[in-house]
Amino acid sequence: RASDRAEPAILHGHPPCVDGKTMSMGGTITDAKASSAEDRSDAIIVSFDSRWHDALNSGRISCIIRKRIPKDAYEWLYVHVNSPIGAICGRAKINSASGITLIEAVNLADEIGLSEKEIYSYVGNGNSIGCYRIGSFELAMNPKKTGEINKLVNYNPPQSFLILSKPAKQIIDEMSEFCSIPAEGAES
Repeated sequence: RASDRAEPAILHGHPPCVDGKTMSMGGTITDAKASSAEDRSDAIIVSFDSRWHDALNSGRISCIIRKRIPKDAYEWLYVHVNSPIGAICGRAKINSASGITLIEAVNLADEIGLSEKEIYSYVGNGNSIGCYRIGSFELAMNPKKTGEINKLVNYNPPQSFLILSKPAKQIIDEMSEFCSIPAEGAES
């Protein structure tokens, strides 16, 4: 059949697709996770429970606590919201990422979006926690579900964080069409 012999098309400047997978020049799909220091972009992906979707999208959250954060500094935090949404829904500039004490976390409860009790429960027996302080949130105008991303990038949502490769970041940026939103209560 003629359709079996058709040349693969190039999608928005990306390499040709074969069986729904974008192939690099070497014939393999691009990995979302950076495999070397040279391959690292300036971004990480962090997964969130779906209950955080509205709070993140509205700009109500300016601090995010996590049990694990990267040792190196990154410029962007990409937000993957877990099931039932299952998509990269936005990104935010990382103003800082560091360890903070439990007391500091409790003092940031409003910015974190958790009650004091929820913070104590999340931190558990530890007395410190990782904290990302983020800038304004950029919505993905075209949020991509994991299955859609996997057509172009080998991507599995991270348990804690994933350091994004340079080619994957470029593809996700093009797919998602990020757009700045004003923080809640900010003047237009």
